[in-house]
Amino acid sequence: MFNITFSTQPLNINVGVEGLKLESLAELLFVLASTDRLQVLSCLREEKWYRLTDIAQKLDSSMQEASKHVARLREQNFIEKDTSNGCYTLTTLGKLITRLLPSIEFLSENKEYLLIHDISSLPEEFIERIGELQEHRYNEKVGLVLSFTHQVIREADKFIWLMSDHSLIDVFDIERDKNRRITWRIILPKGSKIDWQGLRSYAKNVQERIEIGFSHDIIAGIALNEKVAGVLLPDLKGNLDFNSSLISSSVSFRKWCQDLFDYIWNGSERTIL
Repeated sequence: MFNITFSTQPLNINVGVEGLKLESLAELLFVLASTDRLQVLSCLREEKWYRLTDIAQKLDSSMQEASKHVARLREQNFIEKDTSNGCYTLTTLGKLITRLLPSIEFLSENKEYLLIHDISSLPEEFIERIGELQEHRYNEKVGLVLSFTHQVIREADKFIWLMSDHSLIDVFDIERDKNRRITWRIILPKGSKIDWQGLRSYAKNVQERIEIGFSHDIIAGIALNEKVAGVLLPDLKGNLDFNSSLISSSVSFRKWCQDLFDYIWNGSERTIL
């Protein structure tokens, strides 16, 4: 005869599941916590195919050390070996990891900036893509931020997009713009006071298209044209910080800024002059 005793305590399976998830995550982060292994992933992203001898050469290490790093990456299914040519390449998971790394790198290299700025108001998509801002120059002080805005306006050939939480002053200049054919898009807070008569006079004199959107969701300041972009983010109180901005001419940086502008623009109330 067997005595079987059933516990009256509820079975909490979530603890075990969460523990397994954290253990798996810890293992993944451990594999990535190596400059050599990160370099291997970076090289494979750029070149796609590498033999073990090539990897050892890139790492400036012995074949034995390179083999250990490769083994770790293979255990996590980040890379795989093509038996037909003996080369290593990224798996689909590895490709995804290398796409996420720039965001982690951005967070790591801009810790001081992010400690005094709150990006939690950004849509989740743009937080996940924050690594696209990695190539940037830091502009400090109000004067430099305003100077960059005027640079964006002055050097544009096709379009000018501006987003700000307050009305823009001295951005329109008939003499400067009379020989250009620029399309303007400006996003301002709802309730902003606009000199409509002055704007219509400017648009008529320079024959330019001006589109203005009004939104309650001014979650960043943006100035961009077809060549360069700049973004300023909210401080810890949620106010746009005009004392600092990130600027760049890189394609990915401009794409991030343009997509965020589009996101707010599509939800705004628009007027076309």
